[in-house]
Amino acid sequence: TVLLIQNLWVDMPGETVRDISLDIHKGEIFGIGGLAGQGKLGIPNGAMGLFPAGGTISFEGNQLPLNQPRAFLDAKMAFVSEDRRGVGLLLDESLDWNISFAAMQVNDKYLKKYLNGLIMWRDEKQIREVAQNYIKALEIKCTSYKQKAKELSGGNQQKICLAKAFALAPRLLFVSEPTRGIDIGAKSLVLQALRDYNEKSGTTIVMISSELEELRAVCDRIAIVSDGRITGILPAETPSEEFGLLMVAGSTISMEERA
Repeated sequence: TVLLIQNLWVDMPGETVRDISLDIHKGEIFGIGGLAGQGKLGIPNGAMGLFPAGGTISFEGNQLPLNQPRAFLDAKMAFVSEDRRGVGLLLDESLDWNISFAAMQVNDKYLKKYLNGLIMWRDEKQIREVAQNYIKALEIKCTSYKQKAKELSGGNQQKICLAKAFALAPRLLFVSEPTRGIDIGAKSLVLQALRDYNEKSGTTIVMISSELEELRAVCDRIAIVSDGRITGILPAETPSEEFGLLMVAGSTISMEERA
């Protein structure tokens, strides 16, 4: 177990998480699915400190303080948000700046150091090279690495968000709704990029999605969230009907509690 979540609650508008416990295995792609508004999006947002949360989270054997986003970044965890335009991208900045900025802030990457590190300045050559490498690897359609993020299509913006996360070299990556709002062709490229990154780097990936078939195509195991709780965890090859039963199980339990 690389990530242990115990009794997590999250106060996120429209996505209240009541009591979530999960253990994520090192190197796997773990899926979290469920119907809209049942709490699945609250899990990564609460875990990464973007909304008030309680419970306990341990990563690689160390308990992390909740509600402190920097603590999770320093522990080598990263998050690609479902809100790529509001959270994930610097829309008015160039692609190279989008890809490298978080790694510069968190890991001091792509910086030249002077006077024993007292002064640091951007290493434009390294920034250009890393941007060009990810643009090529992820097949990002753009005019150049200096193009502004807001000028790209939704699918290419999503791939910039992935490149930004990959540049952090995380040991665990949360990816929330990675294919929301992008066309079918771009969806397959984004999912393939996640599979390739997992295989090449060994990075553990937790993928949250409303699309069950996407989760089944990419993940090793899938947890279903209903009414803010985990109703079951199944291997990805389990028939869709069994996942469907788990999706409505939480609603049934909630009705029984109210009765």
